[in-house]
Amino acid sequence: MTKTFYALDNEFAAASGSNVDVHQDYSYFDHPPGSTTNLEITSNMGDDKPILFEVGETYDLTWSGHGGGGDMQDATIIRSDYVGPGEGAVVFEGTNSVTGELFQMVWSPGFDLESWYWDTGGGPDSPNAFWTSDQNAAETYQAVCFAEGTLITTPDGPRPVEYLQPGDLVVTLDDGIVPIRWVRSDTQPLEDTSPDAKPVLISANALGKGRPSTDMVVSPQHRLFVGGKGQLEALFTEEAFAPAKSLTTLPGVRHMNGKKNVTWVHFVCDAHQIVLANDCWSETLLLGPMVLALLSEDQRRALRHIFGAPIVPDAPLNGPPARDCYTVGMVQRRLDTLRRSLGPLDVNQIARSDVTRALANPTPQRRKKDRRGPQKPWPAAKERRVATDRRRVRDKADRPLVNAKPVF
Repeated sequence: MTKTFYALDNEFAAASGSNVDVHQDYSYFDHPPGSTTNLEITSNMGDDKPILFEVGETYDLTWSGHGGGGDMQDATIIRSDYVGPGEGAVVFEGTNSVTGELFQMVWSPGFDLESWYWDTGGGPDSPNAFWTSDQNAAETYQAVCFAEGTLITTPDGPRPVEYLQPGDLVVTLDDGIVPIRWVRSDTQPLEDTSPDAKPVLISANALGKGRPSTDMVVSPQHRLFVGGKGQLEALFTEEAFAPAKSLTTLPGVRHMNGKKNVTWVHFVCDAHQIVLANDCWSETLLLGPMVLALLSEDQRRALRHIFGAPIVPDAPLNGPPARDCYTVGMVQRRLDTLRRSLGPLDVNQIARSDVTRALANPTPQRRKKDRRGPQKPWPAAKERRVATDRRRVRDKADRPLVNAKPVF
């Protein structure tokens, strides 16, 4: 069975011909986002995880506009990143079957790419650019959820997440006792899932004393509260969210590589909330555009009936996020810096004052001596392009970014 995602017109744009790969890491936009319309992205048969957009996977794309529209069959994902809470960047590459030329489509679910383009100085004579390779290989765009069996704190005590229903009350950090408005669950096979996309186990006391009180399993991008309430208070000096997969270098936090399947449950409140899951403060589901794209039309209709339309286009229905959100890369760089200065990070022993000093005066990263001796040159990389553009003969790799503007 296949699944189709319908992109908003301000969340994607194209690059073709000589605009593709003007540099080994980026391409130019052909036209401003919004010039190309009606993008549909359909998974292929046999893809049992269409919501997990992994580099190397293939999807079928169709669109309108941009010289009459076109389609790419088996377009390959060459980039899949997070750019913010509920916001992604996915780049597809393939052959436009209408024109026969090399083509790339950048899709930014949850992120207003059109506004970014104009706000950063884009225009007909000054095109902007987008990265065509992962800017953080540790991040892949996917949904966030609790595993079945997680205990959520309610006014009547902990309850398994799979037993919760709309109308049930939960205890939150910011707003006290609030009702659940919507619940969803699904089972995910894991045999063919990449190691980095496996569920994350948070062992008891891994984030602080009693945080969590018992082992907890969440999806890799599920955000955990840090910097307060006894959760990694020494390592993070301000309250924020950190993706679970970003903490896997800490003792007691790891991917579950041996697990064969998992049943995920997520629930929604009137606002994005921080709840107790196995006595660990963690986020509820944020209803951003990407989450909505994963649902059926009946489910989207039910949510629109509950929450109404967002006040700002592309904003989460129940947003904004309850706290600022770190990316995986930000957390990993912070932990690496602390580890070089402080050694192994025992979250129950490190003092915040030590962390403050370590961040203010970080220990430089040691460069390892190459003991391999003379090395043979690497063989030439295999050509991965699926088509060749011959409209221009100049070397595109020599074309610089226009005015050194930001790259998406």
